[in-house]
Amino acid sequence: MFNLASGTFEKTSLSWQLQQLSQQVGEWLEGLLPRNASAPTSDIPQLPEWLLEGLFWLMVIAAIVWAGWQLYRLLGPYLAEFWQVEQVDDRTGVTPSPQHTVAEWLQQARLAQQQGDYQTACRALYMASLQQLNDRGILVQQLSRTDGEYLDFLQLQNLPRPYQVLIQTHERLWFDQVTASADTYERCWQAYQEIERS
Repeated sequence: MFNLASGTFEKTSLSWQLQQLSQQVGEWLEGLLPRNASAPTSDIPQLPEWLLEGLFWLMVIAAIVWAGWQLYRLLGPYLAEFWQVEQVDDRTGVTPSPQHTVAEWLQQARLAQQQGDYQTACRALYMASLQQLNDRGILVQQLSRTDGEYLDFLQLQNLPRPYQVLIQTHERLWFDQVTASADTYERCWQAYQEIERS
């Protein structure tokens, strides 16, 4: 291919390769189709009707499953509150209480921060924010929810950005195995204070 700007020949380029591939696919498709309406179509391989029908229904089912999954992700946080069933301990018949209060999580954050364990301190602030959402009745806390589900819910509710900071930091620290620093804790602490002011 001749490059006008530099006056040299190029061996190959990505755009040229894509153009060639597109042309080859087009020519292949032309070869499959009849040249005119009067030409015999016996050259074209015919798939059995049951196979075509099966492929059609497979695509319909896949589209329905995909649409259902998208609806579940979108509406899941709303529906979970309506379908929330209190868990009862079979041995005692008592509904378990939350493990920690917001104050207890904040105390744990302070202690961990004083000991230089910024990872645990950030997680405690994250848990305090989730407990606060639960206490305010905005979002029922569930152990099975992922950080992604919490973020989806917060975006739908237009809740303040500090929640996102805490959740995304928690996700990085616990699942990407990033080490927390004093600066990380400071960002989490500032985010939590903004939440308390809101």
